[in-house]
Amino acid sequence: MQSIADGFAEGTTGGEGGAVVTVKNASELRNAAGSSSKMVIIVDGYIDLGSSELSVASNKTIQGKDSNSTIKGCISIKRVNNVIIRNLNITNPNGAGTGDGIEISGSTKVFVTKCTFYDCADGSLDIVRASDFVTVSWCRFRYINQREHNFVNLIGNSDSASNDAGKLHVTMHHNWYDTGCDQRMPRVRFGKVHVYNNYFGCPGALYNIGVGVHSQILVENNYFENQKNAWRNYSNNSSDQGKIHWNNGNVFINTAIPSWAPNSYVFTPPYAYSMDPGNNVKNIVTAGAGNR
Repeated sequence: MQSIADGFAEGTTGGEGGAVVTVKNASELRNAAGSSSKMVIIVDGYIDLGSSELSVASNKTIQGKDSNSTIKGCISIKRVNNVIIRNLNITNPNGAGTGDGIEISGSTKVFVTKCTFYDCADGSLDIVRASDFVTVSWCRFRYINQREHNFVNLIGNSDSASNDAGKLHVTMHHNWYDTGCDQRMPRVRFGKVHVYNNYFGCPGALYNIGVGVHSQILVENNYFENQKNAWRNYSNNSSDQGKIHWNNGNVFINTAIPSWAPNSYVFTPPYAYSMDPGNNVKNIVTAGAGNR
């Protein structure tokens, strides 16, 4: 499994080369995450942020010590650069901060990997406001007790956000969309988003991938199982119609291919990548995704 930043976040190093500190409570975590120094922050145990979000400064890695490492609340990555979040359980059932598990806003070079997200009141992980060069990989998204607004990944938060044009380059691979996920896996506006080797295993979901205004989405070698709508059109008219390229190695098990979406030409990823065969994705992802 990839531990070095890849995809559009290639080259992201986080706090590599800086001090390594272990934190056990919210105060220690806030002080370390907000420091101006390059730093690797190890989360030991369960940390409840309360009602205020955690602001993360540039050049930080925040990672769990083990499979029990958990942050409850909103991790805010706002107007910063070079951040890695890995090996954490993340939950925000009470809607602290923006209500997201992680909000990436106006930031560049962010790598999120090997995390388990559950019961986040708004989005599990949202990427908005002209953020750029982001990769989300090997994460597990699920809803255990939450019964509404089970919206997972928003990429671009407004049809009128023209500042997002030319931004929102995002790679999403080897993620597990598990029980309770209902929509936005992801829902894209404006961005160029590469979606490959993900397992969509959330029966009853309204839809998986949302194709919004001016978006380009490359969908390769994913595994859709018992899904109602693998993707859904959210463009307004032909002038802002998003595009999806989907006829490339995807596996559809008891899942209809939406008839509205032509197999469109979209961008070519500017990075090297290696894909697992679509038929193997379910087993690979369920064995490896999330904080373990």
